[in-house]
Parts: sequence; C-alpha cells; structure tokens
Amino acid sequence: MSKLVKWCLSAALLVFGGLLPVTAHAQAISYSALKYGTTQTSMASGYFVRPAQVTVKNHAYVVTMDIKTAKKLTSWPVKVLSVNGGAPENVRKTKDSAGNFHLYYSFTTTDLKRDINAKLSIYVPKVYKATHNISFKFKTQGLPALTTAKTTKAATNHRASAAKQATSSSVAKQAPQAKKRAGESRQAAAKQSTSKARAQAKDSSSSNSSSSSSQSQPTASSSSKSAKTQATSAADQVPKQKAHWGGLIGGVVAIVVLVGGGSWWYFGRH
Repeated sequence: MSKLVKWCLSAALLVFGGLLPVTAHAQAISYSALKYGTTQTSMASGYFVRPAQVTVKNHAYVVTMDIKTAKKLTSWPVKVLSVNGGAPENVRKTKDSAGNFHLYYSFTTTDLKRDINAKLSIYVPKVYKATHNISFKFKTQGLPALTTAKTTKAATNHRASAAKQATSSSVAKQAPQAKKRAGESRQAAAKQSTSKARAQAKDSSSSNSSSSSSQSQPTASSSSKSAKTQATSAADQVPKQKAHWGGLIGGVVAIVVLVGGGSWWYFGRH
C-alpha cells in the first residue's frame, strides 16, 4: 500500500508541477526613466529608486518598482495610473525610518527589451499638480530567458506521459489481485446458487411425497369399498343361483318320471 501511495504522489507532482505557478528568485535590474517616447531623462526620474526587482513567474517577467518621495512633499504625492497598458499590480505604501514615503507597484511583461510606458499623476498641494507620460528603458543583461510555450507544452506532455506510465504500472501490479478476488467472488456465487438449487429440490420432493401419500389413502379406501361391494353382490347372487339349479333338477326328475311311467303304461298294455 505504501508503494501505491508513493506512486500516486509522484504522478500528482509530475502532472500538476507544470500547472502550478513557478517563481524564480528575484534579480536586481537597473533602468532609466525617460520622457515619453524619447531618450531624454524625465523630470520625474529622481522619484524612482534603482534597481528594480525582477522575478520570473508563469513564464513571464514580474517587475517591481519603488517611487520614493520626501516627507516635505506630503504623503505619497506620486500615483501610478497605468503601466505597460494596464493598472499597476501589488500596490503597497510604506514609510521608512527617515520619514520618506515609498510607493511599490509591479507590472508583468514577456519583453523587457522594449520600452515600458506608464502614466503618472503628481500632486503636491499648493505647489504642483499634473499628469505625465513616462517611458522606462531596462538593462536586460543577465536576465534569465523565459520558457517558450512550445517548450512548456513539451515538458507538460513529458510529465503527463511519466504519470501515465506510473499509473499503468500501479494498475498492472494490482490486476492479479483483482482477478483473484473476482474468481473467489464467482466461486462463492456459484456455491450459493448450487446450495439454493438443492434446497429447492428437497422442498419439491417433500411436497410430492406428501401429495402422493394423501392421494394413495383415498385410493386404498376406494379399493376396499369396491371389494366389499363386490363381495356383498356375490353373497346376494349365490342363493339365487342355488334356487335356480334346484328347480332345474326337479324339472328333469319330473320329466324322467313321466317318460318312465308312460313307457310302463304303454308296454303293460301291449
């Protein structure tokens, strides 16, 4: 059982490993804050702390930047309205021990070799209020290469294939035991069916015996009654037969006497 659990855990890690977010260690990268669409330094360049921090997550670069303003300019006077075509991510405001205000934000991109554009809102009460577009140029030397979608798909397929093989191996090991249990179940079912059939046959035989016994008793009684009736009829007929033979013998004797007497009378006279 422990081997099966290990196989399942390994398969799960292989399959879901390619689906979970992958984050590399943060790397420092320098950049320049430029006037929008130019190579000239922006007037807001002094607000941005260098270097920025870059991590690789889900096959993309996540860049975290810090805008630092002095406490004399009031609380967080610079606001990022948009960056790289979208709203800033992971916005966080802090204050350091010197009383300076820090505004941290992030953006995600797959290409740091091109300029990244942003829009800023700057508001210092009674001093300055304006909206500025700005461009950032990053130095990409030493950045780790991103994994392409094709490579990621191949890696995922490889993990899925390995997980399938592990599952197949586990199933193959369990197949003999499952087959054995199925055979034992069939034998038990056959034995139970045979016992049930025998019990039914026994019950049927007992029922037939009782029926035969009950039927034989009226038959014997009927036979006895018939024999008794025949004996009574024979007894009634015997006297009648004796009376008939007696009459017949008497008739014969009378005939003999008449014939003898007649003969004697005839021959006596002649």
